[in-house]
Amino acid sequence: MSADYDRLFHSPRVDEESADGELVVATVDVPLPPSSMQRQPLVVNSAGAQRVRPPTPQPATPAVPPPRAPASVPAPAAPPGAAVASARDGDRAIDTLAQVGVRSAVKMPPQRGWRHVLHTLTRINLGLSPDELVEMDLHTRIRRNARDSHQIGVFGLKGGVGKTAITVALGSSLSKIRGDRILAVDADPASGNLADRAGRRSAATVADLLADDELTRYNDIRAYTSMNEANLEVLSAEEYSGARREFDDEDWRSAVGIVSRYYNLILADCGAGLFQPASRGVLETVSGLVIVASASIDGVRQAAVTMDWLRHNGYQDLLGRSCVVINHVVPGRPNVDVDDAVAQFERHVPGGRVLVLPWDRHVAAGTEIQLDLLAPRFRRRITELAAALSDDFDRGARR
Repeated sequence: MSADYDRLFHSPRVDEESADGELVVATVDVPLPPSSMQRQPLVVNSAGAQRVRPPTPQPATPAVPPPRAPASVPAPAAPPGAAVASARDGDRAIDTLAQVGVRSAVKMPPQRGWRHVLHTLTRINLGLSPDELVEMDLHTRIRRNARDSHQIGVFGLKGGVGKTAITVALGSSLSKIRGDRILAVDADPASGNLADRAGRRSAATVADLLADDELTRYNDIRAYTSMNEANLEVLSAEEYSGARREFDDEDWRSAVGIVSRYYNLILADCGAGLFQPASRGVLETVSGLVIVASASIDGVRQAAVTMDWLRHNGYQDLLGRSCVVINHVVPGRPNVDVDDAVAQFERHVPGGRVLVLPWDRHVAAGTEIQLDLLAPRFRRRITELAAALSDDFDRGARR
């Protein structure tokens, strides 16, 4: 096949003589370099001699420029406002970066457990334990930004269920983790002992605060509050023996109107019952609720009655922001199936908002509550309670 190819395309084609003796000229395609490639005619005479005929001048062919690569066609521009329409109103690109996960190249050293011991002795860092990672997630939820001044009420239909102790532990945990100003107000008309359980540092009461007409700065408010070791501030109730009247809804609204400008979170330790004027005033302003019940058949019934009352009296939205706490106020096995009670209550409140507090020796002593003296299980449940309530911080005020 190669020989046929050479013969067809590279062998010279010689002009032959026609039958009448005329000379026939044939042209031969001779492969030449591209710069000098042209057709060279050969002439053969009768003697058989060959000579090259001078090339016939060819008109100059204008140089054709090499074809250009097709220019890229720009994509059609998006219609004005399309990018804005695709994003949520009010969102900025820099703000959405807070939702992008970042993987650190350095592990955080463990702070407790066998991992901490190993890191202390050998400097081998295995990172945080699963329990520490759970605790870190709880702290992240608690540190959410609260819009305006977020108020939380702590209620119980019966006395002696531990709501004052829970108020102090909850406020102390929030204050220690968040690091901002948090105030707990004794809203019990019967003059509760909130200041005693938090550590009384001042003899001033909420009545003294309301009687002051020159409150223009935070330091003016601070003169009437007590602060414990976790930086939780407490505004105590007036002593029952010296009170001229009970604390009511007008007092609550006046006090909140004063202190809400200076505190990010306000907790209300309410009295027993829901029909008291003070309790009704608290229900009108709070954006979160803690329903406390003892781990007994009577306590569980009282919690169920509280939820039904809220639903039937126009507080359905507040019930969706509520947490139910079943508190073991005495050691030993209760006379109610706590797991079954938890399952029943979870049908009426959002998931993860029914918590069981174990009996704690430090709380049962009745003295000033300190976070470091609480049992680890009790302290963890309080942290979970704080995280569940903090999930509502970005929901704003109630409708």
